[in-house]
Amino acid sequence: MEFCSSNTETITATNYNNSFSPSSESCLPNKGAGFSTSEMNNGNVNSSALTTAVSNLLKNTNSGTPADLNSLNNPGDTFSTNAGKLRRSILKEYCFYYKRYIWVLTQVLNSAASTTALVGDPLTLYNTQKANAGAINSKLNQILQILQELATVRTSTLNTYYGQTPNLDNIRDTLKKHSEKLKSASMETDVQSAMIDYTLEKNSSSRNLLGIYSFMNIIAIGILFYLYRSSKK
Repeated sequence: MEFCSSNTETITATNYNNSFSPSSESCLPNKGAGFSTSEMNNGNVNSSALTTAVSNLLKNTNSGTPADLNSLNNPGDTFSTNAGKLRRSILKEYCFYYKRYIWVLTQVLNSAASTTALVGDPLTLYNTQKANAGAINSKLNQILQILQELATVRTSTLNTYYGQTPNLDNIRDTLKKHSEKLKSASMETDVQSAMIDYTLEKNSSSRNLLGIYSFMNIIAIGILFYLYRSSKK
């Protein structure tokens, strides 16, 4: 995602599974750990838990509405400043996990597509990274649901302080599909099959291009021969 390009952190095997810090700045409940399993159903946060979390988030960051800040001299300015801070904080946390998710997902897919049997230590590492990829996927999904609830709670100010969010559903759908694949027992077979299909399609495309280039070369030679014969008349 382009909006995460400012995060230039190098992700490695030693830091990809780190948690966002400090936890007090996390938009996720339970000190950044996220919603409990009892508050979620098939990747979706229960409505009551989501409403409570967003309400607490707005209250703790003084980002509710200008009316909530009437005790201050400039409630509108304070609201605007705090809302901007909240937006940047959520974006920072999302990108923190997004960079790690892309890294570990790449490792998992490369291992799944490998022709080398996953046994012993490689299998242990693969299973660990696969489980961690699922956990990071869940955090990204939860952050997006928090953003969507914020959009519902504060529609009138969302465009000003949080930007347009028409693609959040698409991103969540993609993450959900990833999650389903990561939990699938046939993931390795699916990935290897997809790699084979991709290779075949790539080879087919190359042959088609070669045929087109050959055809164009024949036409070019024909035109040159015609021009040569014409010049001799």
